[in-house]
Amino acid sequence: MPARPHYAQSWEDPRLLHNLWTRFPADHYHLIASGGDHALDLALRGYRNLDLYDVEPAQLAHVQAKQNALRRPESERNARFGYRNATQGLLHDGRLERFLSMFARRILPLLVSNRSREALRTAQSPEAQLAVWDGPWQTARWRWAAHRYFEPQRVDGARHPGLTTDSERIKQPINYLAQFRTALGTHALDDNPFTEYPLFGSYRVSHIPYLDEGLSDRALQQIKLHATSLEAALAQAGPGRRGIHASDILEGRTPAEVHRFFEHVDRASTPGSTLIFWDHRFRTEFPEWWLQTWTPVGDLPPDRVPFYHRVYAFTKS
Repeated sequence: MPARPHYAQSWEDPRLLHNLWTRFPADHYHLIASGGDHALDLALRGYRNLDLYDVEPAQLAHVQAKQNALRRPESERNARFGYRNATQGLLHDGRLERFLSMFARRILPLLVSNRSREALRTAQSPEAQLAVWDGPWQTARWRWAAHRYFEPQRVDGARHPGLTTDSERIKQPINYLAQFRTALGTHALDDNPFTEYPLFGSYRVSHIPYLDEGLSDRALQQIKLHATSLEAALAQAGPGRRGIHASDILEGRTPAEVHRFFEHVDRASTPGSTLIFWDHRFRTEFPEWWLQTWTPVGDLPPDRVPFYHRVYAFTKS
């Protein structure tokens, strides 16, 4: 039996990538592979030269399986993915997704009534969602169990161990429940698969565009998989205009390792290049030379993913 990937889905909002790279287009795009969904979304939008990196064979095999499934007829494609009310398939096979699905489908029904859960899922606006969340959803059982279940240490057990080791960097508190509330108050559930899945364990009202619309073989060919780390690839690359997505791979790294990563990014990038990554548990401190060379990019869309502390985006001056 093939090894189970840590992540069956990519838990970064592709709208942020698209917004950044529409403003700062690149010749080559370099992404952490994860579940591949962010790259598939970009391929749907017409991006070319999408290079995905991962040292985990299971992650690359999982992305390849998605590419293969997308070449099948729509009904077979959706069945292989487990899209639309299904609970098994390529969208559900990761360790993190099994953790989230178990909570959503087996534990949550014991905490919140079917009526309240259905009211949240069918609410027509963020305001209506918050009315349900702040009202009937807040049972005593929910408040007790959710705080225990979504403690950072518990969630860490479903994440990649390389991202959860102790670090010399400053640890910052994470309140997942507050972040869920913010996401519900910002985006309607039918526009946010990153909130529907953790709360319900399936997709019924939200949308995954690359599955709804399908991808041509030409678009799929823009995605190349590489069995190496993003950092190693950048260390060997010559200067170029690059769009670099580093996910949350700086988690668990020491300050020296973080600074070394920035050095590799800088050497491989010409002016106009971009870097985007997310902080989760540890606060990133930037070397002074980086802030003199790379400019923060503001005005990104609100992040729909309720798991991160913050997103950073930079462009090279």
